[in-house]
Amino acid sequence: MVLMKKGSIAAAFVAASMCFGPAAFSQQATASSTETAQAQAEQKFSDEELKSFIAANTKATELQKQSREAVVAAIEENNLTSDRFNELVKAHQQKKLDAVAKNPEEVAAFSKAAQAVVKIQPETKTKIEQAIKDEGLTVEKYETILQAYEKDEAVQESIRRIVHADK
Repeated sequence: MVLMKKGSIAAAFVAASMCFGPAAFSQQATASSTETAQAQAEQKFSDEELKSFIAANTKATELQKQSREAVVAAIEENNLTSDRFNELVKAHQQKKLDAVAKNPEEVAAFSKAAQAVVKIQPETKTKIEQAIKDEGLTVEKYETILQAYEKDEAVQESIRRIVHADK
């Protein structure tokens, strides 16, 4: 298992939450208040669950890094910078792409890059879900531990203890 350097654990967990955040929030919204209260009361996880979580999170973080690199490569292959691509995304969302783009070639390059980016995102999510399962967790359990890590100092301390013990 690749261990993260001290201080990067929180950043890695936040990065992973970007992938699973919307799913976690939608689950929260549909849970009854009884289920939510029960889940909050059961924030205790075994060391094995936390070790699996750390391993899965390490893999998820690496997959997200690779995904970001692939996105940048797809953008650059189409002769755009990330900043310009983001400007064009914003213009597209506002239905002003033709007004913001320099010429029809830039619109075509943006379209091609956007198609590549749209393809990368679900592939990354699938790979991350598989990495989580490979570590013996369900996506739901991973999300539960992630949410607990973000909110519960005791869970944070347990994870820090495990990470430091494995060094």
